Amino acid sequence: MSEPQPEFSKIIELGDPGRAPKIFSLTANEDQCRKVAARLGALSISHFEGEIRISTTKTEIFVDGAVKAQMVRECVASLEPVDEAVHDEFDIEFTRIPETKDEDETETEEDWRLPEVHLGDDIDIGELLVQQLSLALDPFPRKEGATSLADIYAKEEKVSPFAVLQGAIKKSDDNQ
Repeated sequence: MSEPQPEFSKIIELGDPGRAPKIFSLTANEDQCRKVAARLGALSISHFEGEIRISTTKTEIFVDGAVKAQMVRECVASLEPVDEAVHDEFDIEFTRIPETKDEDETETEEDWRLPEVHLGDDIDIGELLVQQLSLALDPFPRKEGATSLADIYAKEEKVSPFAVLQGAIKKSDDNQ
C-alpha cells in the first residue's frame, strides 16, 4: 500500500550541519487550501501560509516558525459555519538519524519528552506546516451566541408533581 500524498508539500534538503539557518516562506494555492481543509475537517480555508527557519547539527534539527490561516469550520453546538483565524508560532527539535536504519531493529516505547526522530537528509516543510496548523486549531469551535442543537431537539424531561416534596421529609428508622 502506498503512502498518501501530502496536500501541501515542499521537500527541502537539510544540507550540511553547522551552516547558517535556512528560512523559507510558503503560501498554499487554492487547490492546496481545499485539500488541507478536507484533511482537517474544515469547511474551507481561504488563506494558508507559514514561515520556517531550520538549523542543523550532526545529530539535531531545530525548526521554528509561524503558521497563519483563515478558515471556516463547523460550530460544535449549532453546526453553523464559524470563521477561525489561526496565527501560531512553533518550535520543534528533531533527533537526526541517517536513512540507513536496520529493519530488524525493534521499536521501543516513545517518550514524549524526547525530541522527535527524523530519518534522512530532507524534510517536508509543507507537511510540517499542515501538522502545526492542525495543532493550533480550536478543538471545539463555537459560534458566538450559538444555541446547542441538543437543547433545541432534546426530549422534554417529565418532572413528577411530587419532585418538590422529595427530600422534604427526613428519613429515620421510624418513618422508612
